[in-house]
Amino acid sequence: MNLFSRKSATTNRPVSPSTSISNTAVAGPEAFASNLAYGRGFFEPGAYSVVLKRCENGHDLAQQLVTMFEERAKLELDYSNELRSWSRKWHGELVKSNEYGTNKQVWDQSVTTGEQVAEVHSTLSSSLSESLIPKLRQWRKDNYEKSLIHYKIVKEFEKDFIDAQKSWAKLLEKISENKSTYYAACKTTKLADEAERTASEEQRKKLADKAEVARREVGFAKTKYEQAINEAREQRPRYETSMKEVFDRTQTFERKRLEFFKETFDEFCRLVETMTQDNSILKKMIEDYTTSLSKHNIEQDLTWWDENYGTQTNSRWPEFEEYRD
Repeated sequence: MNLFSRKSATTNRPVSPSTSISNTAVAGPEAFASNLAYGRGFFEPGAYSVVLKRCENGHDLAQQLVTMFEERAKLELDYSNELRSWSRKWHGELVKSNEYGTNKQVWDQSVTTGEQVAEVHSTLSSSLSESLIPKLRQWRKDNYEKSLIHYKIVKEFEKDFIDAQKSWAKLLEKISENKSTYYAACKTTKLADEAERTASEEQRKKLADKAEVARREVGFAKTKYEQAINEAREQRPRYETSMKEVFDRTQTFERKRLEFFKETFDEFCRLVETMTQDNSILKKMIEDYTTSLSKHNIEQDLTWWDENYGTQTNSRWPEFEEYRD
């Protein structure tokens, strides 16, 4: 039976136009990491698993970012090599050609542009390979130390969540047992009352005693059930505080990742800006990128997480539920 009551299983919050990010890559919470905890409140048993998954994902996301920039560096280098090869070929062709005068000079200058553009792309490739990518790799190594097959930081968070939830989980088991006992007693009492009403005179006295015992058992079971619920109400503030303390540490850890990623995007922006400062088409590209970068909002991301997976979700708190046949 359900130990909890809640207003709704999921919460769909409208996003304010002023804070929304126009980006098709932003997924809804139900899609995040194929989250098995979606629709469950953060304080429910085991629902913290999605928080641990987010910590683990940080390592993989950092690797994805490394891979993306490695591919970009290779593309830039390959393109610069192709341009240089093209320039060498056509300088040679012009030396052998019958062209003459200023027309030949302009033609040769057209070929030279290939070498100039090649230098721009070669510089970007070197900057990515020698500066940005090594920083990313080192950050990932520093923040995701492994212990056997697990990341130490994730195991620490998991242990702290388990410790914070241990006494609460035991209390929920107690509530469940007392609730089942109470419901069973209610059912037994109902059957006893029905048997007494339909029994013959000679059987009624015996059955009346049995029904009375059953009713006393209902009262006893109900009292224990209510006591367990009251105990949960008393323990809830302490439990919430313990869970929030661990959750806040995971938020701090995630904040470090988001801040470092933003620093990485800022650095990439500067590298591309240097490459494109005298080119109108590429200037438009960097303007669009800068506009997108200006919308990067760490607090908004962390708040979104908290609302969909953290302390702001609708947790199902145990409440006394009267027996219904």
